[in-house]
Amino acid sequence: MRKIVVGISGASGTIYGIRLLEALHQVPDVETHLVMSRWAKENLAIEKTGYTEKQVVALADFVHPEQNMGATIASGSFKHDGMVIVPTSMKTLASIATGLGENLIARAADVTLKERRPLIIVPRESPFNQIHLENMLKLAQMGVAIGTADSSFL
Repeated sequence: MRKIVVGISGASGTIYGIRLLEALHQVPDVETHLVMSRWAKENLAIEKTGYTEKQVVALADFVHPEQNMGATIASGSFKHDGMVIVPTSMKTLASIATGLGENLIARAADVTLKERRPLIIVPRESPFNQIHLENMLKLAQMGVAIGTADSSFL
């Protein structure tokens, strides 16, 4: 069984996280662990995705509250095959790049990096300023795959 951690942060484009969950839900040997930020939940309603929080949660095998720093995915002992954060807000990106780990999405990403597991982020806020680009460069130099919502790896 492959385990994938999915983070949906508060950037625009919540539908991309939902589409990823839908695709992974169709794969029998993939177990998904979902974390949605508070702002992701807000955007779910604002962006008129047609999904309720309950429907999104139903697409995941396990759901972890963003403030639960004791969740399994916050520990290096939790073996998983990679993490995807889509969409990735600039706040989440900065938190990961600086090791702040202010919520479970950032903490799980930090652990993913520490354990040298694959991490994919999909920044959605543009245009990018110098701080955004420097944070992306820092993460890219650590081996993080950074793409756009129309990237072929999604």
